[in-house]
Amino acid sequence: MLFKKSNKLFVHIDCDSFFAACEVFRNPELKGKKVCVGWEIIIASTYEAKALWVKTWTPIWEAKKILWNSWVFLWLDHEFYSLISSKLMSYLQENMLSVEQFSIDEAFCEITWLSEMYKLSTFDFLKNLQKDILEKVWIPVSIWCANTRIKAKIFSKLNKPFWIYIWYDKEQEFELFKKMPLKLIPFIWRAHQERLKYSAKTIFDYIHLWFWEIKKMFGKNWTDLWLELMWVNAFIVKKSPEAKSISRTRSFNKWITSDREFLLKQILYNFDKVFEMISDKNLEVKSISVMLRDKWFYTYYFTHKFSDFTNLRKDLLSVVLSLFANNFDNKKLYRSTWVVMSDFRSYLPRQINLFDKSNHSKDNDYKLTKIVNSINEKYWNHKVSFWVVSVWKKDEAKLYFRA
Repeated sequence: MLFKKSNKLFVHIDCDSFFAACEVFRNPELKGKKVCVGWEIIIASTYEAKALWVKTWTPIWEAKKILWNSWVFLWLDHEFYSLISSKLMSYLQENMLSVEQFSIDEAFCEITWLSEMYKLSTFDFLKNLQKDILEKVWIPVSIWCANTRIKAKIFSKLNKPFWIYIWYDKEQEFELFKKMPLKLIPFIWRAHQERLKYSAKTIFDYIHLWFWEIKKMFGKNWTDLWLELMWVNAFIVKKSPEAKSISRTRSFNKWITSDREFLLKQILYNFDKVFEMISDKNLEVKSISVMLRDKWFYTYYFTHKFSDFTNLRKDLLSVVLSLFANNFDNKKLYRSTWVVMSDFRSYLPRQINLFDKSNHSKDNDYKLTKIVNSINEKYWNHKVSFWVVSVWKKDEAKLYFRA
């Protein structure tokens, strides 16, 4: 079989300890400290902590035992990390030939003729790119360059942080592949490694397998990986399908409780986050659910369907309060809460009737929601939100703004 050799250049851009780097940017006083971010396990840590073998998936109790009082532990803040990720992807869209986001903190970009346009060597161009990202996005990144995406991804295992690697020739590449185990190829999982354990232990072994044998054993996806390693562009980053629901959850495994007021606050926090998202995306929903998970991990799911689509906070919140009030059992201990909105569509403005006060009220509510969301987006450390502060009965509650 004949395949067309790739003459393009791709880079794999990966943020260094992304969540921890975001926290250091938010609070510069943390620079140089052993910062760990997580929940019950460490999700990200700075390289000062990694030097003492506190890495991803390390349990918190183990990290605390290693670092003692010298560490700074922070809870995950996905909303803030998403803001920084969006800023990075926007920067790449403006400066690269094409961008394919691979995860929240990494992307593949094409740079085929960009270095020539700036009259720089590939290395100097990437070095300038790396510095510019640090200055404008505030996050350190490492960059690996090759003529296919999968090879650029594989080379990301070579070194970090703030690293640049450029693939040069086939001989140099083969020497590296002889030392790299098969598990470094993306999407080849343990089950596949087991099936290949007698015929391919390294990446070099894998690329010397027969193409049709790989296709027979695993199918097209794995032959695409083989082609990428053999200098052929065959891999495309698939875009995530559009979400059918939007949800937020709050887990409090160490504080399992039947406290009604505590659980209400967790549900309202979830509701705030989901409502912000549908408002930002100009959506309106027809179905809303509240979920409660008890001490024994049994999940209770309560749903309400509206007769028509809505994006009015008052209507949605009253349903959430009603679902919780009517189904809460103070004899059970709960460990987490969810709020889920589904069955949505893009917002369609209604015909306003001058003599219908409810229409004016709905229009004002929608405008008010937009203003609150814009304030929250600009000042993420100083949120403005609706909140329940009074003891409520069934589906009744007093709502106030809290700044």
